[in-house]
Amino acid sequence: MRIHDSAIGVVLLLLAAFMAREAAGFPPMPGQRFGPSLVPNLLAAGFAICGLALVVSGLRRREVKGLVELGEWARKGGHVLDVGFVVGGLALLILLWKPVGFLIGATLYTGLLAARFRGGRLASSLLVAALACFAVDWAFRRLLLVPLPQGPLTGLYW
Repeated sequence: MRIHDSAIGVVLLLLAAFMAREAAGFPPMPGQRFGPSLVPNLLAAGFAICGLALVVSGLRRREVKGLVELGEWARKGGHVLDVGFVVGGLALLILLWKPVGFLIGATLYTGLLAARFRGGRLASSLLVAALACFAVDWAFRRLLLVPLPQGPLTGLYW
């Protein structure tokens, strides 16, 4: 698959604008020359420079066939559907993040995707996904001290 440089550049420019807008709302640090918005603004500037360079290089190129050119893989047996499952499932997980919780949502998402990509081995895929999600939840909760949403499991485990 090939995505035109100008399309990627526009996405980077939009991301840079979003990052700069969000960083503008960060409160200043009293007594400090630099506040918490410094790094996001530097990243936004880098994204904007790269995005502008990609847009310019994409527009200078004469052989424009379209914004997205799918490769041979996209024409074979369900690969575009697989991409849809990955992106759509992730969007659904983001929407249901708080009510469903991390352990239930992420276990179902990764387990069902793994089963799809492993030829339908559902039980072992869900088991591995559950173990991996428990490890991630434990690391966030105990090591990073950032509790992930628990959903209906609130209060049932550590």
